[in-house]
Amino acid sequence: MRAVEPAMLSRVDAVSNNGTPFGTTLMRNLLLSLLFIAAGAAAPAAAEEGLFDLSWREVAKGVFVGGREDALRYPVVANTTIVIGRRGVLVFDGGGYASQGEQVLEKIRAETKKPVTHLVISHWHGDHHRGAFPIIEAFPEAEIITHRFTCAAMADGPERRVEEGEAQLEATYDAVKDAAEKGVWFDGSTLSDEEKDYFERMVADFPTYQADLARMKVMTPTRVIDETSVIDLGGKKATLLYMGPANTAGDIALYLPKQKVLATGDIVVAPTPYGFGSYPRAWSAVVRRLAGLPADVIVPGHGAIMTDASYLEKLAALFERIADQAGALKDAEKPAFDFSADAAVFTGDDRVKARLFDMFFEQPIVSAAINEAKGETEKNEPLDGAPADLCKPRVSEAK
Repeated sequence: MRAVEPAMLSRVDAVSNNGTPFGTTLMRNLLLSLLFIAAGAAAPAAAEEGLFDLSWREVAKGVFVGGREDALRYPVVANTTIVIGRRGVLVFDGGGYASQGEQVLEKIRAETKKPVTHLVISHWHGDHHRGAFPIIEAFPEAEIITHRFTCAAMADGPERRVEEGEAQLEATYDAVKDAAEKGVWFDGSTLSDEEKDYFERMVADFPTYQADLARMKVMTPTRVIDETSVIDLGGKKATLLYMGPANTAGDIALYLPKQKVLATGDIVVAPTPYGFGSYPRAWSAVVRRLAGLPADVIVPGHGAIMTDASYLEKLAALFERIADQAGALKDAEKPAFDFSADAAVFTGDDRVKARLFDMFFEQPIVSAAINEAKGETEKNEPLDGAPADLCKPRVSEAK
């Protein structure tokens, strides 16, 4: 039995009660700085693509998805979806880095002369929106749409604490470099050669990341929703789905029913999920509802495009098992969660994926699940109180 004890429950993370498996300020700052590392297949020692280079695929007529081929490489790069209609263009998750936002803008201009009319932010994590400002600078009339909770998190609370963590980023990278050189991680475990290569590459990419980080901007949403809404782009109707708390309290997914394209944001991340500040019981229900939609193309927040819902079913079952354990263990003095079967399903024998699954899913989701089981979900993503008039829904249905 491989058990995880929520020792982090007494070490509340500054962003969202996300305990780390290390209990160190340096590593907490790493989590604060970017929250999630996308876990994918083991990366080559030297990739041809640049750190933020996007590859594009047309998944339906006038619908383009951009993402980085190497899903594992640090820092995480979210997938972007562009929808071109007769009236205008909708962008879903315009990018976490300025270099990414610039590539999205370049792609739009290469495909159409139509203006960007809507920029939709799936959730508050910065790797989905802090680099999208070049799009808005080029199309200042475009509406910036997100959920009410996401707006509040971007305005203060979680977003501010991420930025505070980023101020310590150089020291964090120095600590990671030292750990990789010694071959011993912060919890005392030995790093495999593959893991050392991974973290050494991460450190080597730091100057490029740091330069782009300095250009990031947090935009203010111009339209806030708290329910499912429909946008008519002319020839394409884009449904913005809000189904309840999942990866965050304000996740929005994009669904094109005619084209049968679903973009999930971080409600779905492949090949392994992230567990920070999440709501496993509610998350499972949301994933099952998404899995029931007619979709030939599923675009996860990170990872490869999917053509069926089989991975979503695995996620839903995983979240349910975690929620069930939390319900049974919530009053235990030292509750121990068993992830042994799940780790094998999601990571196989890949040591890098196993390391990241432990760090960025197992450890933090224990804390989140216990909070949810106790009815204390406000601890998962604490808000400091954004201006009350900033994040009120302006309309029930977007134009």
